[in-house]
Amino acid sequence: MLPIDLQILKYLFFEKPIYAYKIRPHLKLEAYHQLYEMLESYQSDRELMHKPLEEATYTIFDLETTGFLPEIGHEIISIGAIQMEGLQACNIKKFHQIIRPIRPVHRHTLELTGLTRSQLRSGCSFIEGFERFLSFSKDSILVAHPAKFDMRFLQAMLKRWKLPQFDPPVIDSQLLAQWLLPEIRHQLDPLLRYFDIEQMERHHALNDAIMTAELFDQLLKGAVESGISDYLSLKEHLSHISKSKANASLLLSR
Repeated sequence: MLPIDLQILKYLFFEKPIYAYKIRPHLKLEAYHQLYEMLESYQSDRELMHKPLEEATYTIFDLETTGFLPEIGHEIISIGAIQMEGLQACNIKKFHQIIRPIRPVHRHTLELTGLTRSQLRSGCSFIEGFERFLSFSKDSILVAHPAKFDMRFLQAMLKRWKLPQFDPPVIDSQLLAQWLLPEIRHQLDPLLRYFDIEQMERHHALNDAIMTAELFDQLLKGAVESGISDYLSLKEHLSHISKSKANASLLLSR
């Protein structure tokens, strides 16, 4: 694999124009305009912001991607999600969608995710896949581990496809774990071991979403027991944790 500086140059001067050319026909499709309108009219459910945490609806999701940097053309190749209602974990729904990429996928990515080139060719376009995910997750709070990565990737993909931004309510379960379990490493695998959650095959979007959902269920109980009542209260509390973490990193870098 090329060094990152050469990857950036390759993307800017070679791959980015090709990418724009390849997605141009999709921008004329009815599915594209439907998704555009859905995003443009998207509004968070105000009642959801104040609903007790133990009663709210959550969509815990995970992305598999071709790399870590959507800014240089890395793409989403699958989305997996679990939807559950509060601490009762009732009415559980599953979502899994393979996304057909524009660029060729490196062999390492195929080995890591277990996806085949045939599966990717049979997948839907990003606009179709994201529209299905948007419909699935409607009127729920999104949860990801870490949410900063997944939401950044989604926003970068939407920008690349010339679509409006997506601003749903989001909980970062990694940040939640950092607050509740400061002595434990906050990556997914150590937390799964800590809560004795059965580990499924990793780097499969639906599997990772299922395991994150089980983890989030435990963390949500901890937040409720700590006196956090609703999403807005939790968001405010976690924003302080995030700022403290950023300040600590800044001090260490000096």
